[in-house]
Amino acid sequence: MNPLSDVMGGWGIWETVNGEQKLTTECIENVIMMVPFSAVVMWTFGEKIGNGWKKILWQSGKIAFIFSISIEMLQLLLRLGTFQLSDIFYNTLGGMIGGLMYCAVTIHREGRKDNRKRRKRKNG
Repeated sequence: MNPLSDVMGGWGIWETVNGEQKLTTECIENVIMMVPFSAVVMWTFGEKIGNGWKKILWQSGKIAFIFSISIEMLQLLLRLGTFQLSDIFYNTLGGMIGGLMYCAVTIHREGRKDNRKRRKRKNG
């Protein structure tokens, strides 16, 4: 199998096979794969990355992009699977979504801590 046979493929959820339309979930799977990865990376290195959703979005997208390029290059070198630009795009998108989820959870947790402190001062 030529790893470069379908570089521009995989952009949609419908694929034509032998003249017949078939549903494929590859793009959705690529997004879902990177969401927990980037959320865990952000959680691990959150203090080094800093605060602010724009910075977290940029860093999580950058990390997901580099990791995705690494995966695609390994597929190319080891001749496992095919190199597809859509995989890089959808993996990066999933990484950014994971970064935003990390940001939302962090903001929610900080808000809960602030509420507990206010209640302690009010009751104490």
